[in-house]
Amino acid sequence: MDDCSVLTRSNAMKTYKAFMQRVTASAGEKANFTIMVQAVSSDMARHTAEAQYPGYKCASGPVQVR
Repeated sequence: MDDCSVLTRSNAMKTYKAFMQRVTASAGEKANFTIMVQAVSSDMARHTAEAQYPGYKCASGPVQVR
């Protein structure tokens, strides 16, 4: 097997739903909204969502979509 290993079930990408809340008035038109992100964990989903939308914070822990 080469250096590109196959994702195992424990570290496979999962879909999470994240509720975003505006924390900077000039960040955008919407005060809050929900997005879907792909990540390996809930913590990474939070970081991914917040990186995609500067001025917004993930108001609660992202929830895995089943």
